[in-house]
Amino acid sequence: MDRRVRRTIQLVAGVALSGLFLWLALKGEDWGAIRAEIARADLRWIALTLPLGTYVLYARCQRWRILLERSHGRSIAMEPIFSASAIGFMANMLLPFRVGEIARPYLVARNTGLSLTTTFATVVVERVLDLMALAVFGIGIVMLADVPPLVVQGAKIVALLTAIAFGGAYFVTVQRRRVLPVLDLLWAKVPVIGPVVLRLEHEFVDGMAAISDPATLLRTILWSFYIWFVIAVGFAVGFRALGIDVPFIGGGITVTTVVALAVSVPSAPAFVGQFEYGCKLALEQVYAVNGAVAISYTLLMHTAQFVTQILLGLVFLVREGLSLGDLSHLDEKVKEP
Repeated sequence: MDRRVRRTIQLVAGVALSGLFLWLALKGEDWGAIRAEIARADLRWIALTLPLGTYVLYARCQRWRILLERSHGRSIAMEPIFSASAIGFMANMLLPFRVGEIARPYLVARNTGLSLTTTFATVVVERVLDLMALAVFGIGIVMLADVPPLVVQGAKIVALLTAIAFGGAYFVTVQRRRVLPVLDLLWAKVPVIGPVVLRLEHEFVDGMAAISDPATLLRTILWSFYIWFVIAVGFAVGFRALGIDVPFIGGGITVTTVVALAVSVPSAPAFVGQFEYGCKLALEQVYAVNGAVAISYTLLMHTAQFVTQILLGLVFLVREGLSLGDLSHLDEKVKEP
C-alpha cells in the first residue's frame, strides 16, 4: 500500500475514533451547567498543575537518562534530553501519528551523537516500564473500587501486555548470546528487509540493556512508579478547583489510570475525545460525580496539560532551530539512513 494512502487511512481512523469518544463523553450533557461549573472553578488549583506538569517531564527525563547512560555506556547531559522530550510531547499535542515518539530519540541522537537505533530502543523500554506501573495501578483500583467492566478489561489487557513485553525483552537481553545468532541466521535469509534488520537488531538490543541489569532495572521501576504517582497528584489537585469530593490520592490514581488506558487508543492530536471520555468514565462511573462537573473538570485539566506541553515545546523548538514542518517529516529523515 502506498505510504500516503496508509497515512491518510491512519489519520482518518484516529480522527474518527476521537470524534466517537468525544461524542460519548459529551452525550446528554447540559452545556449551560458545564459553563456554570467552569465559571465557578477556582483556577488557582488549575494553575498549580502547570509547574507539576513541568516537573513530571523533568522526572521522565531523569528516568530516560538512566536508560540512555546504561545502554550507551557514558554520561549524558540533561539539557538535550529535556529539550527532546519537551519537543516530543508538544509534537504529540499538535501533530498526527504521535510523531513525538520519533522526535524524542531522533533529537537526542542528533544532539549527542548517540546511536539512533539504541536510543529508540530505550524509548520502548520506557513504554514497558509505564505499562508496568499502570498495570499495578489498574489492579489496585480494580481491587479497591467498584469500577466499570470496561476498566476491568482494560486493566487485564495492560497487565497481559506488560507481562508479554517485559518477559520478551528480558529473555532477549539476558540470552542475547544465544538468541541473536539464531535471529541473525533467520534475517539473513529474508530479502530486502533482512539485511536492514540484521544491521539494527544488535543496536536495538543494546538499548534494552537496562532490563538485564538488576540495579538499573530497580531504579527505573522506582522512577516509573514515582512518575505516575506525581501525575496522579496533578490530576488530584484539579479536584480542588471544582470541589470534587473524592479520595485525593485514590481518586487521582483512578483518573490517571483510566485516562492512560483511554489515550492508548489511536486518536487525533492531543488525544482529544479519548482524554475526555477517560476522565468522565472514572469520575462518573467510579465516584458518581455529576456529569457536568466531570466534563468541566476534564476540559480544564486537558487545557492545562495542553498549555504546559505546548509552551515548553515551543521554547525548545525555537532553541533547536526547528519548525513543526520539520517534525512532521521526521519519520522520513529517520528512514533515510
